[in-house]
Amino acid sequence: MKELLESRFSGIVFLNNESTRKGLIFNDGRLCAIQSNKPDELLGHMLVQMGKISDEDNAMSLEKARTDRVKQGYILMEQGLIQGQDIAEALTLQIEKRFLDIFGWKGGTVQKVAKQIDKTAALGVEELAALVRRGIMEKLPFATVVNALSPHAETRPRPLKEDLPKDIGIDIERMAISSVAEILQLGADISRALLALYCSGLIVFEQSKHKALIEQLKQTYRELQGKDPYGILDVDQTISEGGLKRAYIKMVKVHHPDAYSYADDPEVKRLANEIFNLIHRAYNEIQRIREGKQPEKAGIDEELQAEILFAQGTQALKARDFQKSLDLFRLCVNMKPHERVFAESYVKTMFLKWQKTGMGTAAEIKASIFDATRKFPESDTLYVTLGWVLKQEGANNKAIEAFKRAIQLNPKNVDAQRELRLYQMRGQG
Repeated sequence: MKELLESRFSGIVFLNNESTRKGLIFNDGRLCAIQSNKPDELLGHMLVQMGKISDEDNAMSLEKARTDRVKQGYILMEQGLIQGQDIAEALTLQIEKRFLDIFGWKGGTVQKVAKQIDKTAALGVEELAALVRRGIMEKLPFATVVNALSPHAETRPRPLKEDLPKDIGIDIERMAISSVAEILQLGADISRALLALYCSGLIVFEQSKHKALIEQLKQTYRELQGKDPYGILDVDQTISEGGLKRAYIKMVKVHHPDAYSYADDPEVKRLANEIFNLIHRAYNEIQRIREGKQPEKAGIDEELQAEILFAQGTQALKARDFQKSLDLFRLCVNMKPHERVFAESYVKTMFLKWQKTGMGTAAEIKASIFDATRKFPESDTLYVTLGWVLKQEGANNKAIEAFKRAIQLNPKNVDAQRELRLYQMRGQG
């Protein structure tokens, strides 16, 4: 579809999948019509779905249309069962159904036949692009998404326009700081959104122009991680105090994050900071050893700082300052990524901000939840929050599954118990 949209193709694309055959007719990249041999995609069936005619009307008019060799719509209009507007609405529904059905296929064959087409377009380029995104988001098997994105695993998405469509429900800024491989690990929704934006020509995949630097920094980080404090600063244990300080300053000058300010890549910044922190901690630890103190417990100051930030975030949440709370909880997660309560509070606040202010997206929250559940699969709070998001979206069956999973993990989870009781009262549990 991406190729058809970009090449402004004119002709017919024949698709075959087991017993299903379809022909997509294009004129200058615009979809004019779709032929299909599926009975449930015929015009009469669409009109029945719309409540315009009965099954009996459909069967009778279809038989007469075949006998008289005229279109079924003419028969129905002659009999006064429908109006011209009904035909137009049914044709729109028909082309959507025939088109979206293709995205659920697990395999098949494609044949393109270029030719001049003298037909009026049923869908413009933007309308077709929106339908492509919908098909990918609603029907495309995740295995197909993975196969399509895997060749781009080491690249990053770059938007081709500032105002991306809102029908995806994904924050492109979150995508832009991650590689395709990292996005695939965030789950099906955000991965489908990525492919949908790509196939509708709204983003491209690019290799970082600083790829060689990133690999170099990764190698340096791995080497330093495997050394003791003296090895990190590349000094002997008998070095003088002045020599130690000079070695430290030299390492700082070489590896300070500002030395890489020219590289506009978040991965470069992250790795440079990690290396700088290793060097700084190594110098401090040698100083403590020489002062006769016990080696400092790694991360003790950071733990205290994270706890202070968490307390501030909790207070901000009580004051309903969702953005401040979210920012503080995000810092806590970055500082202590393996602290379960920080991750739970972060995703719960994302949901509250979306619910109370309308800011954010369900897909973004679910991506964060899926990321957190990989680290904390036993967190009932994460599954309750997922249930709330799904409930807000109207996906009640999936929401019930999430609440039940929370109960399995913690039978005393009051929020999950209450939600399941509400569903049972409505006869949905």
